[in-house]
Amino acid sequence: MRTITERLAEEHRLLEELLDALETAIAGGNRIAECLEAAAGRARDHYERERPFLESLATVAPELAAKLTAQHDEACEIAASFQEALREGQARDLPALARRFHAIAQHNVIEEERDVFPLADRLLH
Repeated sequence: MRTITERLAEEHRLLEELLDALETAIAGGNRIAECLEAAAGRARDHYERERPFLESLATVAPELAAKLTAQHDEACEIAASFQEALREGQARDLPALARRFHAIAQHNVIEEERDVFPLADRLLH
């Protein structure tokens, strides 16, 4: 049976595929909105499924769980800002917002897999 961290890491692979597509779109200057929307949707769904894990982590490492939750919130806020800029026709803001979303979402994946999941596997099992 797979652990929760193994299942979450598998979800990260799916998110990273969309983040890679977003990075390519940013570099090429096209399809940015479409790629960000796909990546942000996947991220929001993943963050929701990760919530019970973070609640468990908070029982043994509350500051760490709060830090990860803040990263999730920031990624979602940036995606919302992107959508707002898109609606308002603020095209010059879009690449910067897309880069910020990509950076925080990718950083979160790396931090969770490199630091958090191994720690959680030791502390929660």
